[in-house]
Amino acid sequence: MNILLTGGAGYIGSHTCVMLQKMGFSPVIYDNFSNSNILTIQNINKINGIAPDFVKGDILDFNLLKSTLKRYEIGAVIHFAGLKSVKESIEKPSLYHKVNVEGSKNLVKAMQACNIFTLIFSSSATVYGDPKFLPITEDHPLKPKNPYGISKLEVEEFLEDLTNQNPN
Repeated sequence: MNILLTGGAGYIGSHTCVMLQKMGFSPVIYDNFSNSNILTIQNINKINGIAPDFVKGDILDFNLLKSTLKRYEIGAVIHFAGLKSVKESIEKPSLYHKVNVEGSKNLVKAMQACNIFTLIFSSSATVYGDPKFLPITEDHPLKPKNPYGISKLEVEEFLEDLTNQNPN
């Protein structure tokens, strides 16, 4: 199966790519390299002896997302793409909303247009804010304290609403 890894050239995305290849999947990295480096692709090749396919692209580019999903006959998406600095999110909250929230909605829209309904979203523990108890469990109260955490929670809520509308 071909799996699209948005933000796949980042730290977590690249490690996921290595493991997916070892498991027999064919990952396709989709990344704009704003938080990563093209050399990551070469490093994955050095580790596994297989260079993943990659597309230099932004999750805000609906047409490129859609054509990538079709071109590579993607069966599932693992979504790591987004901005990730708490400090920067405080300085640029609208940018974090645009990239993290609107970019994620754009990805889902492209997936729907291609009849792809399998998505793994990488959120963040920042959605919990200051822990009320440890360890943090899934039923922990959600109270993000910065625009980065808020953007991640907004995507979680969007995906939950979407799932509730289409339970299959």
